[in-house]
Amino acid sequence: MSTSTATKPRKGLSEEYLRALPKAEVHCHLGGCVPTEMAARLAASHGVAIPESAVRHGGRYRFANFDEGLIVLNAVTSSMQTTRDFEEVTYVSLMTAVSGGVRYREYYFDPQNHPALSYPEMLEGILAGAQAAEKETGVVTRIVPAINRELGGEAAVELVQEIIRHPHEYVVGIGLDSDEKAGRPSEFIAAYALARDAGLKLSAHAGEHGDPSEIREALDLLKVDRLDHGYSALDEPELLSRLVVSQLPVAACWFVDYPPPEVPGRIRDHRAMAAAGVNLSINSDDPALIGPELHDCYFDSALHMEWTVEDAEKYSLAGLEASFADRETIDRLTAEFKAEHQRIRHLA
Repeated sequence: MSTSTATKPRKGLSEEYLRALPKAEVHCHLGGCVPTEMAARLAASHGVAIPESAVRHGGRYRFANFDEGLIVLNAVTSSMQTTRDFEEVTYVSLMTAVSGGVRYREYYFDPQNHPALSYPEMLEGILAGAQAAEKETGVVTRIVPAINRELGGEAAVELVQEIIRHPHEYVVGIGLDSDEKAGRPSEFIAAYALARDAGLKLSAHAGEHGDPSEIREALDLLKVDRLDHGYSALDEPELLSRLVVSQLPVAACWFVDYPPPEVPGRIRDHRAMAAAGVNLSINSDDPALIGPELHDCYFDSALHMEWTVEDAEKYSLAGLEASFADRETIDRLTAEFKAEHQRIRHLA
C-alpha cells in the first residue's frame, strides 16, 4: 500500500526528479495491471463476477488480507479471455508505466489461469501489446510465464513443455507464484530442471509470508537465478548472510501490505534487508490491483529510506541487473540510464 506524499511537502529528492528517473522492474504481474474500469468492462463482457467485497479506493482495489486479494486477482484474470484482451491490458499498462519513467518491465503471467485460451493465443496478445508500446515509446518488455503452484508439479511440467514448444525471444524465464501455502518449491523440481535445460532463466516467489524454508528450497532445489519477495530471510541470520554473500537478485515489492499502516511493515523489512547488503530491486507487483505504480514506490522509498541521488541511481539500475534480458539489451539500457542520470541530476 502506498504512503506516497505526492500532494504534501516533502524533504529530500524532488518528485519531479524521481518521476523522471529511468526505471526497470522485474516483478510485475500482468493480471494485476488491469485498471479497475477495464476489469469491470472485461468481466461484464465475459460474464465474470468480481467480488463486491473488493472496495475500490482511488482507482484501485483494497482487501482485508492477502487471501482476499488472491480471490479478486483470480476474478480479474479470469476476465481476460481473448487474445485482444491480453493485447489491450499489456499495452495500456505499459503506457501507464512509461508515464512514470519505466523503460524496462518483465511481466509475469499465469497461462494456467486462462483456460479459455491456448498458451500461443495468450502470448500473441501480450506480444502485440508490448510491441505496440515499444514502437511508440521505446519501452522494452520481456515475459516470464509463471507456474500456479496451487495446481501441482505435474501440471507445471506440462506448462513448461508448452512454453518450450513455442519459443520467443521475449519469453526469457519461468516463475512460481500464487499461494505459497498451497505448494512448496520442492514440488516443482522437475519443471525447473526442464526449463533450465531449455535455456530459460528461473525465478520463484518465496518467503513472502514468513517461511524461510521456502527460500532455502528455491535456492537449493530450484536453483533460481532470482528470488521474488524473500522477506522471511530476515528471520534467519544465516540465510540472510547467504543472500548477501551471493548477491542473488531479490525482487522485492516494497509497498504491498494489508491493511495499510502509517509506515508499512514491508518498508521496515526493506530497510533491514538494504542495511544488511541484500541485492534488492524495487518493483510494483500488482500496480492496478493493489498499487502503487512504480514511480510511487520510488517516491515512498526515497522518503522513508532517506535516499541520496546516489541511492536513487543505484536502484534505477538494480532492476536492469536483476533482469532476464540478454546481455546486449542490459548493456544498452544501462548506458542509456546512466546518461539520463546525468541529464536530470539538476532536478533532484
